[in-house]
Amino acid sequence: MSSCHQQSTTVSTSMPSVVTAQKRPAPRGSASYPRKRAVKACQVCRSRKTKCDNAKPACSFCVKVGATCIQTPVDLSSFDPASLQILQRLDDLEQLVREGNPDTFDHSIAIPNQLSESLHPAQLLPCPIDSILEWISLRELLPQPLNGPAFLCIKKSFEPHRVRSLLDNFFNFVHVKNPVLDEQQTRRTVNRVCLHGIDWSPDACLSLLICALGTIATPLDGGYVPRDSEAYMTAESFFLTAKKRLGLILGTSSLIEAQCMFLAGVYSICTFDRMAAWRYFMQSLACCRTFQSLIGFRREYGDQLDEAGRWSAAAEQAIYWSAWKSEREVNQELNLPGFLFSELDAGYPPLFPTPPSHDSDATTLHALRQRRANTLLEIKESTSQVGQSHIDRLAQEVADREAQVSDWVCASPRNMSINNPPEEDDVCRFVLRGHLINVWEIIYWPFVEWAINSTIVMEDEPLLREYAMKGLQIHMERIRVNRAGFAHRHHGTFYLIKSCTQSALILLAAARSRNFVTDQAENSLHVPIGWQSAVKEVIHLLEAWEQESADLSSMANTLRLMYRNYEGTT
Repeated sequence: MSSCHQQSTTVSTSMPSVVTAQKRPAPRGSASYPRKRAVKACQVCRSRKTKCDNAKPACSFCVKVGATCIQTPVDLSSFDPASLQILQRLDDLEQLVREGNPDTFDHSIAIPNQLSESLHPAQLLPCPIDSILEWISLRELLPQPLNGPAFLCIKKSFEPHRVRSLLDNFFNFVHVKNPVLDEQQTRRTVNRVCLHGIDWSPDACLSLLICALGTIATPLDGGYVPRDSEAYMTAESFFLTAKKRLGLILGTSSLIEAQCMFLAGVYSICTFDRMAAWRYFMQSLACCRTFQSLIGFRREYGDQLDEAGRWSAAAEQAIYWSAWKSEREVNQELNLPGFLFSELDAGYPPLFPTPPSHDSDATTLHALRQRRANTLLEIKESTSQVGQSHIDRLAQEVADREAQVSDWVCASPRNMSINNPPEEDDVCRFVLRGHLINVWEIIYWPFVEWAINSTIVMEDEPLLREYAMKGLQIHMERIRVNRAGFAHRHHGTFYLIKSCTQSALILLAAARSRNFVTDQAENSLHVPIGWQSAVKEVIHLLEAWEQESADLSSMANTLRLMYRNYEGTT
């Protein structure tokens, strides 16, 4: 019994040692960094041998007695790794705060005196980089202005009072030439985006494009915004910001997609980026092809719509016509492979919408374009006939065409009459008169080309000679009529410059042709009086715009060299 009792006692007394050996392991890092008392009293409290609360930057006792509180640095070796990591992060945060607001920790600055001075509200918040660069201390470090929109901030230009001015510019100087938007609704949309901020919505994209065009838009007689100006760089910032949003609306087949693509094309052609403009116009046109109002155009679709539906259909047809017309104009200049049209293919698309009867401006412009298309088609039909000289047959039809165009000019409404001198034209009359010049050019072109390049003596062809002289006079008239738009950036600036250059080259070719004489001899072909001054005007026009496009620079060099060589041979 005693042995059993002794054995059990031994077993029971040995159990605690086993439990002690299997106790929970110590926390990671405590063996290497045993915790010690890290807080030490300041020198004043230590000398008094009193407890110190270690308040920062001075303890309570030192503040109370006015003593200088000197605290020893914390011994970081007494902390575990987690505490050291926390302290390091706090040091990093303190450094960031000090670098961002250095004046906050400068106790030597009299802050109450600073706030008592008058401050502009803009000075109370961080300003953009372009404003910082205007500071006096930095201005001397940047003697030349920045080239490009890299540092421009559109938020400053997107303030309500600035946007209101850009909207006015857009509708007064841009939209009037291609009315594809509802003005009141568009103004509300842009103002809403301005108030709520620029997001990634289609409305924001449309608003940015309108502001871009409004920034570079000017009156007909107000000059143009040069490429190296601040306004131009601001417009580029608007446009680049809008381009980032175009991809989000691509493929939605919505009205606003077609409008945004069209306005992007207008901006591109205004800045002479013709290839990009053609892509945007093509995309707008492709979007328009899916509109129900155009699909059902031949099925009396409009009769089945209510007022809201008719308004939507009219908006869809307006953007379709503008996109189609603009794409054809750019395409004609680019001559892209696979997209070549016949030189005389000027028929309107089958879904061309009828202009509203209450809008005499649109009706007048449509009628003139229709007259031009009919003239081209008549010439094409005439040249397909055989058995008689083409030039003689065309000469027989000129009188009827002249009468038709003259009747149309006389029948134009008063608000679109072009009977006054070109110097009195507003922008709509200016555009209208330019299209009228194009019609006259088409009518007389065969005779001008034949007179310059023909090897047949024209002494026995008085009618052909008369029409050739009229054609040359039209080219003189084109330069005079377009003079008002020589310094005006708009949708058709490139076409204006190119057409005037073409007229100058024709006048120069006529002066060099052996069929023409430079004096005013009777019964002879002669170049119009003042043709040399007209050619010089076009040279100056090209020189004014040659920095905008490599094509214009090449045109300027070519025409300048040719005219200089002509003067050297006379």
